[in-house]
Amino acid sequence: MIVGYARVSTKDQSLDSQKGLLEKAGCEHIYSDVASGTRDDRKGLNEMLKYLRKGDTVITYKNDRMFRSLKNMIDLIDTFNERGVNFKSLSEPEFDTTSANGKFLLQIFASVAEFERNLISERTKMGLANARKRKKHLGRPKGTSNITKEKYHFARHLYDNMNVPIREACTRAGISKSSFYRVEKEIA
Repeated sequence: MIVGYARVSTKDQSLDSQKGLLEKAGCEHIYSDVASGTRDDRKGLNEMLKYLRKGDTVITYKNDRMFRSLKNMIDLIDTFNERGVNFKSLSEPEFDTTSANGKFLLQIFASVAEFERNLISERTKMGLANARKRKKHLGRPKGTSNITKEKYHFARHLYDNMNVPIREACTRAGISKSSFYRVEKEIA
């Protein structure tokens, strides 16, 4: 089955032209969304993904109508490949997983994305190793900050000396009750 996907970003835009092109391309069923491409929770896209079966072909007018980033494109194409689903873009014919050239192009994109992830990982590891060599403390600081301790003491003063209920004392001091009791436990 040939399945289409159309998307516009705002309600002011019309899906009609994309749907017309998809119908002309032979789409038997068209899913659509009126939502930003950056959103993960696109109802039409999610319904389409549930509907797809082995041997189906997904067609979209343009890649940016379906994918929000290169990584997202690679992830969705991988999902299609795992399910035996083909993908085509009407305005970008080089994106066609039914052809050897299209598969090759998508593999290049996947390789570039993997290379980028590996570079980021290497840089992160190198940065952490260099920080450790400099004896730089990594991660969250241990213990309670001095500001939080001051807020605790102010709330404690209001509670002990002014007969202010603990909840109100904490609110006035700008400290949560859970932090108040955590600091109290730490100091005791």
